[in-house]
Formats: sequence, C-alpha cells, structure tokens
Amino acid sequence: MNIRALAACLLILGTWPVLADALPLRRGAYVGVDTDCKDPPNVELRVYDGKGLGSSKAGDCWARVLSRRGDVLRIEQDCREYGGPRPERGIERSVIRIDGPGRYTDLTGGGSGSFRLCPGLKP
Repeated sequence: MNIRALAACLLILGTWPVLADALPLRRGAYVGVDTDCKDPPNVELRVYDGKGLGSSKAGDCWARVLSRRGDVLRIEQDCREYGGPRPERGIERSVIRIDGPGRYTDLTGGGSGSFRLCPGLKP
C-alpha cells in the first residue's frame, strides 16, 4: 500500500464516530430522582442507549470512558446537539458516579443531579 492510499484510509477512519465504551448502566430512560416517571419534563429526562447518555438537547451520543476511579467515571461524549438552526455534533466531557445499574449521579462542575431508571418510560 502506498502512502497516498494509507493516508486516505486514515482520513476515512478518522471521520467515523468513535466507538462507544459501554457504561455500567441499564439501557432506558432516566429521570431525576425526585421526578415522577409518568410524565417527566424534558429537562429531567436522560436516555442511555448502550452507546451514550442523551438528553432533550443532545442525542445520538457516543461515550468514551477517559478514566475510572471506583464508581466515578470521567467520560467524553460526541453527540448531535439540538436547538440550533441545524443539528451539529459536539464533544462534551462529564464526570458521573455509577450508583447502581439503574442509577447515576452527574458530578460535572460540582453538580449533584441524581438520575434513576424508569422502566417502561419511552423516550
């Protein structure tokens, strides 16, 4: 393989989404721990699809675990961001603590928003 062909292959591979790291969470819809599962407001809804944690502002997410210390994970997500004139992809770093297979706490920026799985809730 010549240099040009190798460079073209690397360029093509570099434009594909990064493979997601599976987070130790069950797939499904999550809401804030103090929020009713029946009809949660969008701001309280998160969705884990096995690839990343999405919200009403971002979807089609691909999470990558940057580091792990016990139950605390530093993650980087590549998501499609909604709300602008056209959806674009963006990268965001977060810190989450896994509190169980159906619970996590978002520790990003000193926050402490805890979320729980709502079985049966359709995102």
